[in-house]
Amino acid sequence: MKSLLLLNDSYRIINLIFAGIILAVFAYSLFYGGERPYPVPSGSEMLTGRDTISTGLSRSFSSIVRFDFEQARAYNPYGISIFLFFLIQFIMRVAGYMLSTNPRRQAIIRLDIIISILFFILLFRPFLKALYQ
Repeated sequence: MKSLLLLNDSYRIINLIFAGIILAVFAYSLFYGGERPYPVPSGSEMLTGRDTISTGLSRSFSSIVRFDFEQARAYNPYGISIFLFFLIQFIMRVAGYMLSTNPRRQAIIRLDIIISILFFILLFRPFLKALYQ
């Protein structure tokens, strides 16, 4: 009965879904890039016809998963910090899934929310500023 409740637990399900999406982004970054062209074109570039603050993020991520941090910075100066946000989120989603049965569950969820918001504001700051310019 307890295992059935854990499968229906929304916090566990959300953590699994987000971890899966982030893992898929990392896999996409590893698979494409370098010699392989990206199958998904830049939406912001298609809409505006020019480079934006997010231009080169996919290529930057591809360089990061290949440990080429210099090239990652060349593609997008914010790529490493954005990748770091997703890496931290992946670790937090896995930890959240594993800790969801902890008796201090409510405190863990609150801490998860606070840390996620703070890291988002900190690491996406240039993108948030760009929205208001």
